[in-house]
Amino acid sequence: MARRNAGRHVPLLMACALMAWQIWMLFHIASSEVTHVVWSCDESDCGTDDLAGGAPMMGAAAVVAFSLMARRFLHHAAPGVALALAGTAFAGGWRAAVGAGDIREDESVDWMIGWFSAGHWITVAQAVAAAGAVWALVGGAVSLRRTGGLHRLRLGRRLAVSEASLTGWSPVGRGRGRVEVAFEDADGVRHTFPAVVGRHALGRKALALHDAERPGDRARSRLSTPRKNVR
Repeated sequence: MARRNAGRHVPLLMACALMAWQIWMLFHIASSEVTHVVWSCDESDCGTDDLAGGAPMMGAAAVVAFSLMARRFLHHAAPGVALALAGTAFAGGWRAAVGAGDIREDESVDWMIGWFSAGHWITVAQAVAAAGAVWALVGGAVSLRRTGGLHRLRLGRRLAVSEASLTGWSPVGRGRGRVEVAFEDADGVRHTFPAVVGRHALGRKALALHDAERPGDRARSRLSTPRKNVR
């Protein structure tokens, strides 16, 4: 069953990998080929047939698509990963253009929103990448706490997952409250342990992550409230 469930995710995983490659390629081309784009302008608008000219908009669409598609695997970290990837590729493209002699780092170029030097664009791209990395780290920490990811790793093969119910609600501030988590182990014995959760968890399916050999050990039990009903 576990192998069958894992197999269902392979197409989506491959699609996410392809979309990540699209983000990298499009933002790298957008900056590395910026001096090679030939624009045709009339009285009201300008256009080009070069891929680099439309790459930023296509790259932005790829960032959105990856953020949505990868939530199954990266959860709250997905948008941050996409931004970090885009910013890194964009900065790398400008460095490639400077290294190839297409533009000097202090030379300004009219691109998208005005005249800025390659050095300025590299700085902006690095800032976007750094912001994305911070977003990914914070989002990852939130997701790990909600799904009990670290606890799953800590228990390893001794991990057991049981459906749980939440009772009671004692507010502790900032939209969070203390509840009693109840579950039955493989032998049908009922166990409970306390947990602090956000109010949103009351409307989701709850899972108890516990030690299969010591299900009554409260210190080795954690609550997981995944967005999807998965084990």
